[in-house]
Amino acid sequence: MKARAPRRGSTLLTALGVTLLIALIIFGALAYTGAEQERSGRSVRDIDAQTCSESAAQWGRKYYSENYPRWNQMLSGVMRGYNNPESKLENMAADWGEGSFGRIDGQTVRMPDRPPDFRVTIADNIDEFPPVEPNPFQDNDLQVVLRAECLNPRLAISPPKVVENLGETAEPDPNNWRGRVLAETNETRRNKVVEIVLIHTPNNEYKGQRGSGASGDQNVFN
Repeated sequence: MKARAPRRGSTLLTALGVTLLIALIIFGALAYTGAEQERSGRSVRDIDAQTCSESAAQWGRKYYSENYPRWNQMLSGVMRGYNNPESKLENMAADWGEGSFGRIDGQTVRMPDRPPDFRVTIADNIDEFPPVEPNPFQDNDLQVVLRAECLNPRLAISPPKVVENLGETAEPDPNNWRGRVLAETNETRRNKVVEIVLIHTPNNEYKGQRGSGASGDQNVFN
């Protein structure tokens, strides 16, 4: 009795299936590696952006504390360019207050080759209570909200992930003085932003780490 010859069709199908399986495994490995690289790069960028905005906040803390007597002029717009964070970079020359922006490396801003890395503006906190109407143009409690924004394009979110048109994703500010409010998420804001409360404490010096630790919550002194 003669032995049956192996079916060539079955062999080819088996080889094709194995090849396809190997290709899928390789494709999956490449996709995973690419995703990991993207996540790693995004993590590094986010850390650098956070450092940029926090450094800007510290810079702004010094600048605005030294200019405490002018807070109301800045808030009211008498001194233009210190309470308008929505103003774009292209309006810098005409619409940004002197001293409200700078570079992390300390060099002087010079357009277009040395653009600013950050900008710091202030806004009044809620310091009026009913029946008095909120007044965002005047400080009453020696406190303002300092907003530091990292402007370095290398640290910004890539355009495809940015929601440029706020539409219904933004909520109106209840006090109608700071524009439409966005959540601080990577999907809704292009630049990293840090906000802190700046407090003026007359005749009471702030002590930092080199001065035996923080003393209370004051961070501005005469």
